Amino acid sequence: MVKKLAILLLFCYSFIKIEAQVNCFANVAIDKHSVYAQEPFKATVTVSTATWYTAPLDFDNIQISNAFILPFSRTFSTMLTVNGKQYASLQFYFIVFPYKPGNYSFPAINIRVETPPLGSSTSQKVTINTSPQKFVVKDIPQKFKGENWFVAKNVYVSEHWNKSLNNLKVGDVLKRTVVIDAKGTLPQFIPGFKNDSLDWASVYPDDPDLADTRDDYDANGKRTQTITYLLEKEGTFEMPAINIAWWNPYASRLYKRSAAGATLHVKANPNLGMLTTLKDSLSAFSAAKEAVHQHKGALRIYGILWYWFLLYALIALCLTYVVVRMIIAAYKKIRQRRRLYVVSEPYWFKKFLSAQNKTGSVVNALYAWWDRWIAKDKFPSVNQTLQDGQDKHILEEMNTYNKEVYNEGNKNALVDKDFKTLIRQLRKERTSTNEPARQVDERQDLWEES
Repeated sequence: MVKKLAILLLFCYSFIKIEAQVNCFANVAIDKHSVYAQEPFKATVTVSTATWYTAPLDFDNIQISNAFILPFSRTFSTMLTVNGKQYASLQFYFIVFPYKPGNYSFPAINIRVETPPLGSSTSQKVTINTSPQKFVVKDIPQKFKGENWFVAKNVYVSEHWNKSLNNLKVGDVLKRTVVIDAKGTLPQFIPGFKNDSLDWASVYPDDPDLADTRDDYDANGKRTQTITYLLEKEGTFEMPAINIAWWNPYASRLYKRSAAGATLHVKANPNLGMLTTLKDSLSAFSAAKEAVHQHKGALRIYGILWYWFLLYALIALCLTYVVVRMIIAAYKKIRQRRRLYVVSEPYWFKKFLSAQNKTGSVVNALYAWWDRWIAKDKFPSVNQTLQDGQDKHILEEMNTYNKEVYNEGNKNALVDKDFKTLIRQLRKERTSTNEPARQVDERQDLWEES
């Protein structure tokens, strides 16, 4: 009985594990199965689960003989439908650069995944693998044999000289820097160019500087090389052009670009005593000196010389301090104006005009404004002021309102619609402009009927 129970538990465990594997799978798709040497292709890995992922994917390093593999860490999430079922999928990709003809395969990948099986919220660790994908690397076309074979999407060639090409003389040193910026390839594949010997100048090429300039989607490279020329003869000479040719695999054709040559007019130099010494120095130390020179220099912060960075930071701090002080001063000024305004007569008259026409609201607002109003022949009592003046019609309206509220007990009594208009006219006619407005402490609460 115990043995049967153990077998049953083992079977259930195996079933759960198989269920997790069935609902999580991976595959590899390559966009080209036949390429030339150096021609890249893209391998996209898709990992799908019927539920969700509870941890990042973990997979082995990939190696292919006679090829460079460029992994891209950016992962894309998507939903895939397989046999009518929805799967949460993660995609990442590699760019493969084979460099030797032959038959190869993109290897199977072991991927470790943490995901819960269907109907469960507890994740399980499972290992899934992909199938290998075969591809063929073709040899260079026969018509390009002997040439520098170079595959790229696009290439840009630029050059600059260390000095003007005018007024040259024997003994001058020229430096020509050529930059080859290639898209869709690795910097290791960018070919160099010939530095033919010249009978009118000595040529000293420096070691090239290779830079990986890849972006989030593609491989890119840049090759920078400097050639130093020591002018040894007078006359008119042609500086040779530098030509770069590459194969575009998407257009299936050859393209060319070049750094144009130049015509040099070299004048005689009566002071040639140092020419031999200069030539020996360039032969022995030019490449080393240039390399050391490139690595030395003042400290830079975010590409800015440190002293300029400190100056900019100081200016930014000063501007920030000034702006903050201005904001604080403006805030205090606005706050003070606001405090004076909320205890002023115009503010409370505005509250009276906006008071709702319901029990107590209009009359209470009228009394609050009356305390702050400075007027000719005004008494503290509203009724006394209106009795002594020519505004008995306003008093009649107030008496009618008070009678309804206090004598008849009608707490829903309303003032007439023209009541506020009459008060506005009274304020306009009797406001005194010779006396300062009375200020009432802002802490004084407005009385409200309970």
